[in-house]
Amino acid sequence: MSTDITRRRFVKITTAAAGLTIGSAFLAGCSTSTASSASETTTNAVSTTTYDTGRAPKYMGAMNKAQKIDTTPDESEAIAKFIIVSDTHLSFSYQPYIDRVQNMFEDIAEFCPDNDAIIVNGDITNTGSLEEYAKFAELAEASGFAYPDDFVLVIGNHDQYDSSEGTQTVSNLSDRFKEQAGISDQVHPYYDRTINGVHLILMGPDSYPESSWEHFGVSAEEIEWLDNLIDVDQNKEQLSFVFMHEPLYETVRNTQPGDWGHEWSLSDQDNFNLHDCIKKHPNVIFFTGHTHALPDTVQLDDEEPLYVGTGSIAYCIDDVDDDSTGNADIEEYGSLGWEVTVWETCIRFRMRDFIKREFTDLESAIYQF
Repeated sequence: MSTDITRRRFVKITTAAAGLTIGSAFLAGCSTSTASSASETTTNAVSTTTYDTGRAPKYMGAMNKAQKIDTTPDESEAIAKFIIVSDTHLSFSYQPYIDRVQNMFEDIAEFCPDNDAIIVNGDITNTGSLEEYAKFAELAEASGFAYPDDFVLVIGNHDQYDSSEGTQTVSNLSDRFKEQAGISDQVHPYYDRTINGVHLILMGPDSYPESSWEHFGVSAEEIEWLDNLIDVDQNKEQLSFVFMHEPLYETVRNTQPGDWGHEWSLSDQDNFNLHDCIKKHPNVIFFTGHTHALPDTVQLDDEEPLYVGTGSIAYCIDDVDDDSTGNADIEEYGSLGWEVTVWETCIRFRMRDFIKREFTDLESAIYQF
């Protein structure tokens, strides 16, 4: 499928790394494949994005005031269609997680093979091992998807640190993720790219406290980088699609005080600093994972973005009081994510139940900008 340029190749890619080429090998020793599309490159500290000359999603007001509508626009006029999932947790120590990743790819191949990208919002693997990434790639390719060409990857805490208490350091695993994402020439595991006029900003913690794989830090440098990118979009009256594995407090499901997504996420100070940046921007849709909660979309009265929880493929809970650890019987958990379709003036979220292989009405919405 990677050879289908009109359907799968990025119209234009912008990244935060100098000299970046997309499609680097997912394992050391494999041959490197590169995309032919040229891009304007930037540095991690300050980035100015050059957009595709075609259509882009625009906003007419703050996303927290975007109106829900019932009528679906003409599919043929859509700018882009993404599959957005998170927390696949591919692990050789637990076969059901492998089975669920395989099932996800098989389902996507049936209901949306022509997507513009499969975005995995963190915790792709369970321990960040090369073998886990290779198995993920094998399962993707068995269903007809090219890895990593057909993917956009976001680093999660399990990709950043070996949660099995292995000996590899956080920095080594971050470097490994960067190889998978095609950004190995960068210093940090965050970057941005544009697909069919849709600007994706992919965040990743860039400071690593010792002996902790739950609480990573977001530096002032990264927040400045993010703020600058969003400002460029805002000046162009265009949306910024921001992705980060770790959620912000009191936004999506399972992020209230005492919840998993509140107690085991960013530090209080880093949450405050990032939240202070995000909440002031009216043109932001902020996608987060980590909580393993039912996917949701949230508009808050006193904050301007639209917040989106991206669910979980390995195990997804229906209620915040359910077991968030994944230790319950696997049959008690769902496997849920989004199909997201973007038009110039609206966006549609359709929740996908990958086990039942059907769309569910538990959480679906069309927002008009």
